Amino acid sequence: MAGAIQALKISELVNYYENPRHAIGSSEEDTLKKLFDAVGIQYMLNLAEDVQRNGLLGNQQIVVVYSETIHKYVVYEGNRRVAAIKLLLAPEHFGFLDRATIEKAKKIRQQGEIPDVINCYITNEEEAFFIMERLHSGEDKGRGTKQWTPREKEVFKVRQSHEKNLSYLIDFYVKKYFDGFDITTILPFTTIQRIFNNREVKKEIGLDIANESSFTSARMQLIIDASKWIVSEAEAADAAVTRLFNKARVIEDKLIPWIQEYTHGKSMDDNSAGEQSKPVDTDGQSDADKADDNPTNTGSNFTGSGAATSVGGESDRQQDDGTTGSSFNGRKGNFGGSRNLPYFFQGLNYSSLNPNDAETHGVTAVCRELQLFSDRRLVATYPIATTFLVRSIIEQSIIYYSKKHYIQGQNKLIWEKIKDIGKLSKIIENYKRNLPNYITDTTMRQYFTNLFGNYEDNVDPLNWVVHRPAEFQLDSSTLVELPRKGLLTLINFLLS
Repeated sequence: MAGAIQALKISELVNYYENPRHAIGSSEEDTLKKLFDAVGIQYMLNLAEDVQRNGLLGNQQIVVVYSETIHKYVVYEGNRRVAAIKLLLAPEHFGFLDRATIEKAKKIRQQGEIPDVINCYITNEEEAFFIMERLHSGEDKGRGTKQWTPREKEVFKVRQSHEKNLSYLIDFYVKKYFDGFDITTILPFTTIQRIFNNREVKKEIGLDIANESSFTSARMQLIIDASKWIVSEAEAADAAVTRLFNKARVIEDKLIPWIQEYTHGKSMDDNSAGEQSKPVDTDGQSDADKADDNPTNTGSNFTGSGAATSVGGESDRQQDDGTTGSSFNGRKGNFGGSRNLPYFFQGLNYSSLNPNDAETHGVTAVCRELQLFSDRRLVATYPIATTFLVRSIIEQSIIYYSKKHYIQGQNKLIWEKIKDIGKLSKIIENYKRNLPNYITDTTMRQYFTNLFGNYEDNVDPLNWVVHRPAEFQLDSSTLVELPRKGLLTLINFLLS
């Protein structure tokens, strides 16, 4: 691979008609319209403003290929940025945009100079395609860019500004006092920040961000136990944590009485737990100790073909969290294997579903039960029911997405194309044939292809259990691994 960096005029650049983000364009203007529709007009305005303020980042090369046919350079990588610059340079030429959007673009342009010449990487089509695939195929087993988690974003901010927020400090001190325990196996990083950063809750616990000595082992134990209690309360209410603890007043009314009862007669300034302890339950017995007293029940042995497990076989020694060698006692808040991955569908996010929308009722019900099975770790105990739920969430999330999203370039919902298709296999086949027009996000398209490209391997086994449970059942480790293969990420996208 060998290309060259060269300064090119914006007028020499043509946006790529076959950009995977949208349907194939018929002209430059049509291509830009399809790009704006696919990305979102406000997103494009946000990008334009960022380019105006900060310019093009040094690591974000515009990749172009010279076309002998039109005698211009076709933009293979960087179409959004080039389109944003074109908008700022000549907003009046974007006739497909409404007047308000054009006026916003003009105001951004007035904030400073807009470059009409930019550095581009000129190469051939083969290398351009390689660069596009590498940049837009997600993590790709380590070959691509790995997105930062909320925790990693916070670590970066702290290292740059040296300003620590509450969730960062809780995460740090829980790890310090409790042998590297990851509190996000109980609650997500952002939820910890939202709940425990509540002014009255912080005051009740006795936490002071400006005084890190207030982050004692006793207070960190309290937060661990409070997090477990929060999850159990959500379970009991058959609701997501984000919905049950969704307002400051609600958080205070629910959590502060629990904290007061928990701390009654206890010193929260106690650091006697030391730096290498295990989190203990409120009765004073450690999780590890209780695991010895209450060993995991792995009594379900499965029969059938393929993924079946046999009594005394290797799968029997594997825990239902997909790890080996770690005991789990089945109670809320215990942490799983060494990989510290969310168990099953614990990371399922359906908070954007409108409970007043009848279209959400079915998929919401499935999500709630998947959450229940995840939080209570019921996969090994009820593998058949688990399989039913997994197959159902695949079908229901695709249907929901189809009812809410339009086919690219058409004023028609995806649902209009698939509503008469009865079988899930046929629905997925329809999606595969029309994937660029159904899902514009390239990473999600890759997830979809990886998961459903071979229907026989990934979905058919679910169908076999549904239709022939007497002959075929899936073992718990197989079921638990499914969300980790990208299914959870894809489902969250379809429901967002």
